[in-house]
Amino acid sequence: MSRDQFRAAFTVAIMASWAIAALLLVVKGPMAGFYGHGGISEVLLLLAINFLVLPLGTPVLAMLKRDLQFGRLAWVTIFGAVVQTAVTIGAAIAGESYLSMAWGSLAMTLSKMLLLNFMRPGETFVLPAMSGLREVLRFGSLASLTSIVKEVGTVAPDLILGRTLGFIDVAFFSRGMGVHRMIVERINTLVRNVHFPTFAADLRAGGNAAELYGKSMNYLLAVTGPVLAVLAILSDPLILFMFGPQWERSVPIAAVLCSASILTAPYSLYGISLTAAARVSTYLWAEIAAQAGRVVALLTSIWLPLEQVVGLLVGAYLLEAMVAQLALRHAFALGWMPLMRRVWRALAVIPFAAAGPALVVGCGAYYGFGESQRLAVLVGSSALALLGWSVGLIVLRHPMRIEIARISEKLLARR
Repeated sequence: MSRDQFRAAFTVAIMASWAIAALLLVVKGPMAGFYGHGGISEVLLLLAINFLVLPLGTPVLAMLKRDLQFGRLAWVTIFGAVVQTAVTIGAAIAGESYLSMAWGSLAMTLSKMLLLNFMRPGETFVLPAMSGLREVLRFGSLASLTSIVKEVGTVAPDLILGRTLGFIDVAFFSRGMGVHRMIVERINTLVRNVHFPTFAADLRAGGNAAELYGKSMNYLLAVTGPVLAVLAILSDPLILFMFGPQWERSVPIAAVLCSASILTAPYSLYGISLTAAARVSTYLWAEIAAQAGRVVALLTSIWLPLEQVVGLLVGAYLLEAMVAQLALRHAFALGWMPLMRRVWRALAVIPFAAAGPALVVGCGAYYGFGESQRLAVLVGSSALALLGWSVGLIVLRHPMRIEIARISEKLLARR
């Protein structure tokens, strides 16, 4: 990218972030009144300040990704996470309650900006520029709108269920969803951060999009598919051990959501791949359809209890998978059968990993394992899942086994 293009991207980042900050300042009062909680206004104020600072580091982060400087990106991410955790815990101890996480988020943004300025001096803030602005706006507006649509679907459970069913049901739903997010979403996020720039670089080098996507998903699905299945099986001992028996209502919610997420697992990279290929309009329409289905399912909470709404969300997950598949066919000429031929080994690993935990949980249900044995169940099930996963990779000759061998060789060579 030229200096003018970078300045244009920085200009758009300021325009977008500061516009969101202004919007948050405008709606913080009405939102607090709508939900009947003054704390919402305080949280939105801190988030608005966060958006004022955010664009000072965003373009530099994007350039580090484009230049494939993953080492520096790792240090920025780790440093930001450490600062966020420390500030959040410190604020909670100081009595900031629900504001603690907002303070932590703001501290993370500021710390990242300072570290990025140290890594690439003079680039966290540059003078805005009009040259090249139209090109950046054309692509960036579609990409940003897509992100907003996707974020609406992400926060829809809190916004809708919080109004229709109340905060107690939202808490149970969030705890059930959290089982999936605490592991799988973090894996997906880490992979997306690497997949996006490398996928774009491979396309610029003349690579075939369908082949590249299938290869990436074959690796990622070999990890996330088995993890989702194991989490669904272990949702009972996991939630009760980590959070206590008062969260027992979240157990079937977690099991259903983890199981349903396997439907969308082969498409966890579809959006970032479409963006890297500059097919953002296709991604936008796909997300509108997918998130509309999710919102419709959640709106049934006006009439239905939480458990039935969760059941309907399975249909929304299926719709999301179908829409993503149509988008891949349209953009990359990648049909469902060709995709399955590329990832079938990853899907076939799932029964190998799930067999051990299913056996342990089944024995626990039959013999009646008590509270004191939940940790042993989790540890034993995890060990059996890892063993079954390893056996599955070897038996099915999945290429992941080669990568594991390479990593092991490098670790041993360092000793």
